[in-house]
Amino acid sequence: MSESDPGFGAGNDTSRSSLAADVFSSRWALVLVALGMAIGTGNIWRFPRILAKFDGGGTFLIPWMIFLFSWSIPLLIVEFSIGRSTRHGVVASLGSMLGPRFGFIGAFVALCTTMILCYYAVVAGWCGIYVYESLAGNVANMDTKAATDWFVGRAQGGLATLATVVALVIAAYFVSRGLRNGVERANKVLLPTLFALLFVLMIFGLTRDGAGQGVAWLFKVNGAQLATASPWLEALSQSAFSTGAGWGLLLTFAIGSAEKGTGIGNAVMTGIGNNVASLIAALAIVPAIFALAPLASADPVQVLQTNSPGNTGMAMVWIPQLFAEIGPAGRWLAAAFFLTLAFAAITSLIAMVELATRCMMDLGFDRHRSILVVTVAALLIGLPSALNLEFLSNQDWVWGLGLLVSGFLCVLAVKAVGFRKFREDWIRDDPTKRPLGAWFDLVLAALIPLQFVVLLGWWFQQSVSWAKSGSTSPWDPFDTYSIGTCLTQWAAAFFVLFLLRGKLRRHSLS
Repeated sequence: MSESDPGFGAGNDTSRSSLAADVFSSRWALVLVALGMAIGTGNIWRFPRILAKFDGGGTFLIPWMIFLFSWSIPLLIVEFSIGRSTRHGVVASLGSMLGPRFGFIGAFVALCTTMILCYYAVVAGWCGIYVYESLAGNVANMDTKAATDWFVGRAQGGLATLATVVALVIAAYFVSRGLRNGVERANKVLLPTLFALLFVLMIFGLTRDGAGQGVAWLFKVNGAQLATASPWLEALSQSAFSTGAGWGLLLTFAIGSAEKGTGIGNAVMTGIGNNVASLIAALAIVPAIFALAPLASADPVQVLQTNSPGNTGMAMVWIPQLFAEIGPAGRWLAAAFFLTLAFAAITSLIAMVELATRCMMDLGFDRHRSILVVTVAALLIGLPSALNLEFLSNQDWVWGLGLLVSGFLCVLAVKAVGFRKFREDWIRDDPTKRPLGAWFDLVLAALIPLQFVVLLGWWFQQSVSWAKSGSTSPWDPFDTYSIGTCLTQWAAAFFVLFLLRGKLRRHSLS
C-alpha cells in the first residue's frame, strides 16, 4: 500500500508533516545508518568464534550466505516496507496491522529490542574500558587465567556501571538531535572510522608470517561437516542475530526515508553490507591469530573457540595477549581493535535507543522527554547486568532468542494484511511494477516460520543438553540458560503488555 493510500497509515496531517521534517538527507545516508544498525560486536567477536566450531570456516560460510537470502533480507524488506508506509514506530504500526485487540503482541517486538538495549549498553561500556586499558598497557603480558580474572573484575561493578552510563549518554545525545542531525551524522563519522580501523587490522594480520594459513583455514570447506545440521543451524543463528532482521530497527529508520522507491535495494544492501563487514572482520582477526598464537605457544583454532567468560574469551582474554607478542606497538593495535568494537557497539546502541524513543513518541511524548524516559529506564533495567556477569548472560540468552519470536511476529503482521496484498500494495509504489513475485509470499508464509520453529527448537534442545551436563532442570526459571527462564520472562512480558492493551490500542494508527 502506498503512503497516500487512506486505508492505512494516513494518520493526522500535522503528525505526518512534523515527521517529514526529520528525514535522512539521502538514500545513501539511510543505508549508512542501516549498516551502522546491523554492524555490531557480533560481527567482530562472535562471527570468528562461531566459524571456529568447524574444520574450516567455509563450512559455515556457505549456509550463512544462503540464510542471508532466506531469512534476513526478506524480513528486512518487510520491516522497511512497513516503516516507510506507516511512518510510525514498531508498536503503533505492528499493533494496527495485527488488529486493535492484538496491539500488545506487536509491542513485544519493541520490548524485546529494548531489553537488549539495556544490557548491550554494558557491552559497549566494556569496549570503552578496554580501549583505555590497552593504551595503558594494563591488559598485556598476562596469562589466560589472569586475563580472565582481569576482565571479570571490570565487567561487573562500579567501573562497568560508569561505562554503561557513558555509553547510554552518548547514544541518547545523538538520538536527541533527530535522524538527520544526530543519528545520520554519528554514523557518517563512526562507521567509516570503524571500517578504516578494520582495514588497518586486516593489513596488519595479512602481512604477518603464518597469516596465509589463517586465510586458507577461513575459506576451507569440510564436506562431511557441511552435510550435518550443525553448521546450518549456527549459520541461521548468526544471520538472524547479526543483521538486525526482525528487531524493528530498520522499520524505525524507514520512517525517515524521503524516497519513493520500494526499499528492496535498501534491505539488500543492508544485509549484504553486514555480511561483508563480518568477512572483513574475520580477515582482520583470523590471520592475525594464526600468525600470533604460535608465538604464545597456543593453538589458533582453540584461541578462536575460547568462550569463557560470558562468550568474550577470544576478544577480551586472548586479543590483548596476542598483540603483546609484537612488542610496544601491540598496545596500539589492541586499542584499535577495541575502539572498532566500541564504535560498532555505539552505532547499534544508537539504533536501539531510536527505536525505543520512537515508540514513546507514538504514545504522545516529544522526542526529548521520550529519550529521557528511555535512557533512565535502560540504566535501571541494565544495572543488574552491569553488576553481575551471570545476569547479563541470562538476559542475552532470553532476549537473544526473543528476537526469533520478534521475526516471527513480523511475519504474523504481514499475514494479518495478506501476503499477496502486502507484496503488491505495501512493497511497491508504482502499480505497473512488480518487484517481487509470488515466491516471496511462500518465503514469508512457509520458509521463515519453518526456520523459526527449527531454530528455536534447536536452541531449546541445546538448553536441555546443557542442563543434563550440569545436573539442573531445563525448566528451572532461575537457571541462566534454561528453557524455563525464557518462557517465564516472555510470559511476564506478554502479560504486562496485555494489561496495557487498552492504552496501546488508543495510540495505534488512526
